Amino acid sequence: MTRPLIFLLLATLALPVLAQNTGGDAVARVNQLKAAVAPGKQIFMARQLQLSNADDAAFWPVYDAHQAGLADLAERRSRLLARHAQRLADGQVDDGDIEDLAEEMLALEADEADLLESSFARLGRTGLPVEKAVRYIQLEKDLRALRHFENGNDADYRFN
Repeated sequence: MTRPLIFLLLATLALPVLAQNTGGDAVARVNQLKAAVAPGKQIFMARQLQLSNADDAAFWPVYDAHQAGLADLAERRSRLLARHAQRLADGQVDDGDIEDLAEEMLALEADEADLLESSFARLGRTGLPVEKAVRYIQLEKDLRALRHFENGNDADYRFN
């Protein structure tokens, strides 16, 4: 169980580097995604998923719950990193603290994966066509990658 989580954290940390190393194509894709999301995430999702009236009733409650879950995860991540940054500034970080940070970051990654899985399952139970449910999960993953790409130069993961 620990190995997949470590791989997930490493893959997450590597996303900005990989995106930067793939050249112009990655930058063009990022810019296209940013432009498409610029009017707002809900508008972006509606356009991408081309929801019918029946789909709307099934999709938006799950979407709202998913966004609330993402906001909770973002808040938890922010508190964790702020606490670590404060300990770092105070010169109180040791190897145990670094290991704890890594474990807590991995737990957040696992929680986000669980959130995606549960949202997908909920969409399936609502009767939304599976193609649209899968597309929604893909879009959320793309937007997650965009967030990581944009935050690639942040000092979120400094250990010393």
